[in-house]
Amino acid sequence: MTTQFGPFQDATLENLIELGQSLASQVEKITRLQVEAGLASSREAMTAAQALMAVKDPEGLSSWQATYLQPNFDRAADSARQQYAVLMETREILADAVKQSTADATRQIQDNLDRLAEGAPEGFAPLFQAIRKGLDTQNAAFESFSKVADRIGDIAEANLLALKDAAVPAPKRSVAKRKAA
Repeated sequence: MTTQFGPFQDATLENLIELGQSLASQVEKITRLQVEAGLASSREAMTAAQALMAVKDPEGLSSWQATYLQPNFDRAADSARQQYAVLMETREILADAVKQSTADATRQIQDNLDRLAEGAPEGFAPLFQAIRKGLDTQNAAFESFSKVADRIGDIAEANLLALKDAAVPAPKRSVAKRKAA
């Protein structure tokens, strides 16, 4: 029986190694995005703090806000979108791996079931048929679950795009000089 599952175990090991490499690449991407965003944010915060200390009037404050505040919000939102994209890629990698391993396992189980059914006495045919129907039902349920998960991912992505469109930059305001009476 062990020799029947040998090729399946080798394929599973190869799939796990490939999955591990893909996930490591995704972790590297998200880490790089976070480090780059953190470094840029630190540099920009230092520059913005120095510029804020030089502000002497309301016009200068308005100019400082337009120069530093809104662009930093925009960069933070862009960084969050990029990280979300990497997370969505990772979700797809994991979903594909689960689908592939489930398909491989099901195929292997069905092949072994067919071999067992061939060598079994005649009275066991209904038992093997029931097992096959159970596997088919399980596969159908898994496909339905996969479709629901994909739909949830689509909804989440649509919501993110809606938030992006809703978060338009604030209009720049000009500060009028007050006249002394």
